[in-house]
Amino acid sequence: MAHQDARCASDAETVVVTAGGTLPTVSSLSGKNLVVVRGTASGVLTWTLTTQPQMSIVGQSTGTINGNGALVISVHLTGGDVYIRNLTVTGGSPGLLADGGGVVRLDHVSVSNNPTTGIAINGSAFDIRNTTVTGNGGGGSGGTGIVLQNLSTAPATPRSLTLSTVTNNQAGIACTTTSDVPATTSGVLASGNTTLGDIGPACNFTSCGSASTTCGAQP
Repeated sequence: MAHQDARCASDAETVVVTAGGTLPTVSSLSGKNLVVVRGTASGVLTWTLTTQPQMSIVGQSTGTINGNGALVISVHLTGGDVYIRNLTVTGGSPGLLADGGGVVRLDHVSVSNNPTTGIAINGSAFDIRNTTVTGNGGGGSGGTGIVLQNLSTAPATPRSLTLSTVTNNQAGIACTTTSDVPATTSGVLASGNTTLGDIGPACNFTSCGSASTTCGAQP
């Protein structure tokens, strides 16, 4: 299994979580750089990884982290550099929260059916691409696909949202202020967000239109 830099991870570097298994804690990750989630793991993943090298989380066999609809965060990243690929995040409030600095990188991730917000970025850098955010907010008011806030306190780069689809949430994409705007936006498809609009005016960008090879998440 490869890291983001395409270097293959050794068995000694890897933690594998199988369906129904226990999600790892920070204390169990010494010397580990890759977590593989196979099938559905229920519970909450909370990590502060400021002393780690980049950590990769990769889903296999419909890899899913499910917060089970409880009013808790499914994936909470409070520091470090985390790369997530081919994973579904569901059943949390929010589904994924990145705060406290650090960098979160999402590639071919599905964030769906979280009772409130799908992805919340609060004071962290981010690179979100080929990601689908859908069906969030069904459990109460204020549900938003992606919320961006306090970017003035985040690491300078990256701040990128590209080739992603944000549909059928209560609200699509919200930027708390005009300072909370991605530096790079390209191919973002936001549509059908039911009650609060597709992209908030403070975000200062618009949806790319209709799904194509340059608009929305790619296979």
